[in-house]
Amino acid sequence: MAMFSRRKKTDDAPSESQPIPADAPDEAPEEQQPSEPVPEIGISVQAFRGVGAAAGPDVKLPDPNEPARAARPAAPQAPASAPQEAPAAPPRVLPLAPALPPEPTESVPGMKDNVLLRAALAELAEGPTNEQLIGVLRQMMQNHLYLRVHGDARAQVAEGKPLSIAVVRDGERSYMLAFSSAAAVRESVQRETDPTATSAIAQPVTAVLQQAVSGDFAGLILDNASGVHRAVFPIEVLAKALEQADVTMTIKMLLAAPREQGTAQKVGDALAKTKVWVAVNDGGGKGEVGIAEARTTDGRRFLQVFSHPLEVVALGRGDKPLPFEPDQLAKVLSSHTGISGVIVDSAGPSLVVEREALGAVLVRAVNVSE
Repeated sequence: MAMFSRRKKTDDAPSESQPIPADAPDEAPEEQQPSEPVPEIGISVQAFRGVGAAAGPDVKLPDPNEPARAARPAAPQAPASAPQEAPAAPPRVLPLAPALPPEPTESVPGMKDNVLLRAALAELAEGPTNEQLIGVLRQMMQNHLYLRVHGDARAQVAEGKPLSIAVVRDGERSYMLAFSSAAAVRESVQRETDPTATSAIAQPVTAVLQQAVSGDFAGLILDNASGVHRAVFPIEVLAKALEQADVTMTIKMLLAAPREQGTAQKVGDALAKTKVWVAVNDGGGKGEVGIAEARTTDGRRFLQVFSHPLEVVALGRGDKPLPFEPDQLAKVLSSHTGISGVIVDSAGPSLVVEREALGAVLVRAVNVSE
């Protein structure tokens, strides 16, 4: 936690920096008047509501003897060792991320930024596209967000009081504020005329979304003092994103963290316990629904799986996300021994998990068949 107070913009140092408490409660906020009008919501709610395909018996893997579908543009910025897809027409410019996560940063010492979210917000310009906003939303779905609290959040927690969380009011509507970094909180404080001290506290993104959805909010504003680099999401979109998310965000958290020697094994183990999503389409107009896969230059096949349906939408290929339980994944991998593994979240950050690291998944197939 860090305490902030309003000061000249040339003074960038926080007045105090302390460790972030991990057990902040989810309480109703106090309200404050906005320093400027709430921006218009630019994301297409209807487009997002279309996410999610009903499970059906017709889904099958592509025939390995058929040529790869031309509708599959390769994911940009993938490393040479990652699966690459067949050449195709140039894809749309989408807010994809590198395969490897960026290095961690602390814009305020001792308080880690949500680096992927900051990068996605930095891509926004005046009149952001639907694709850019979906990119922000999907990168928000990992790690933590900062909340701005009037007064000392640590003292409020210690006294068992509700956190006095800052919100913005626009007429009868109120918007919860959340931030990608402690520096973004500081920028917000410096825009206010109220000299009351403010603290920043970090919470897991799912806890923030649960609080927003359960409260009487019209939506969520990210980095409200960042001009064109702020984003506004209506509560309907947040509720849908939360509904389709893994509560612990295990896979997304692993992909967002710096790579370690055992990262692939950890993701493989998580796939044995966590529902994922696959991308399905009509098989190149042939009327048969198929699950998207990727192929390396040497012909190895990798099933594409996704931690959240937004990861499928972000690729811009027109595929529909299909929920895939661990037993379904186990059945596909055991039935198609030619599949070398899976590639997770190919819009980035992504990870190739070889079959050798999927032992926990394959064990499920054995247990189901017995």
